[in-house]
Amino acid sequence: MERIEYELTKRIHAVEKKTRNIDELKGLGTKLQELESHIESEFHNTKKQLEESQDDIAGLKREVQKLVNHREIVGGNLTKIEARLDTTERQLREKKAKLENLETETETAFSDTQKLLNLYKSELSNLNTTAQELEVKVEARLDSSRAELEAKLKKIQTDSEVTTFALLSLVNTKVAFSATIIESKDVFTGPKTATTSSTLIFNKVFTNVGNAYNSKTGVFTAPVKGVYHFSFMTFGYNSYTSGGILVKNGHYQVSTWEFTGPDTSDTTSNTVILELNVRDCINIILWEGGKIHTGVFSGFLIYPTL
Repeated sequence: MERIEYELTKRIHAVEKKTRNIDELKGLGTKLQELESHIESEFHNTKKQLEESQDDIAGLKREVQKLVNHREIVGGNLTKIEARLDTTERQLREKKAKLENLETETETAFSDTQKLLNLYKSELSNLNTTAQELEVKVEARLDSSRAELEAKLKKIQTDSEVTTFALLSLVNTKVAFSATIIESKDVFTGPKTATTSSTLIFNKVFTNVGNAYNSKTGVFTAPVKGVYHFSFMTFGYNSYTSGGILVKNGHYQVSTWEFTGPDTSDTTSNTVILELNVRDCINIILWEGGKIHTGVFSGFLIYPTL
C-alpha cells in the first residue's frame, strides 16, 4: 500500500508540474507567438496528455478509494488481530514465566537429585567396602570353620577307629562265672554279727571266664561296661531264717527270704539283669541273723555297651 501511495503522489506531482508549465506558457503567449504553431502542437499534445493524465488520476482516485476502503476493512481486522496478538503475547509472557519457574524448580530438583545421587554413591561405596570386609571375614571364618571341621572330622575318624577297635575288643570280650559254697555236714554260714561280714563267699568256683569274680572276697567286679545277667540260690534249714540279698556297689537290688517254719529245709533263688559300668561291684549278703548251708552265685555278660 505504501508503494501505491508513493506512485500516486509521484504522478500527482508530475501532473501539477505539467499544469504549471501550461500556466507559464499562457503568461508568455505574447512573447511566444512566433512559436504559436509549435506551442499549439505542444499544447494539443500536452492537453491530450492531460486528458490521459486526468483519466489516470481518476483511475488512481478509484484505486485510492479502494485502498481507503480496504484500509478501513483491514483496519478493523487489524484491531482484532492486534487484540489477539496482545492476548497471545500475554499468554506467551505467562507461559514464559511458568517456564522460568519450572526451569528454576527443575534446576533445584536436579540439584537435590544430584546431592541424593552423591549420597547414594557414598553409601554404595561404604556398602561395597563393608561387603568386602564382610567377605574377608566370612572367608576367614569359613577357613577357620573348615579347619575346625577338618580337625573334628579327623578326630571323629580317629575316635571312630578307636571306637571300632573298642567295639571289636568288646565283642571279643567274654565274661562268665559260677561258684558255690563248699558244703560240709552241720556247717552253716552266718549269722552276721558285729564282728563278722555279711558277704557270702562262694569259694568253690566252677567257671570264671575273664577272671572278674574273686573267690576270696565273694565280689564280682565288671571288667567292661555292659548288660549282665546274675542269679543266686541259697539252701538252709528251717531252724534259721535263710535267703540272701544281691547288692550293687553296696545298694540292695533283689533278694530272697525264707522264715523259720515247720518244714525241715528251705531253698530260695532269684535272677536279675543289670547294666554295669566298669568296676561296678556285685555280691550277695545275708539277712541279719540269717544262716544258710550252701548256695550258688552265677553271672555273665550279655553284651557290652559304649
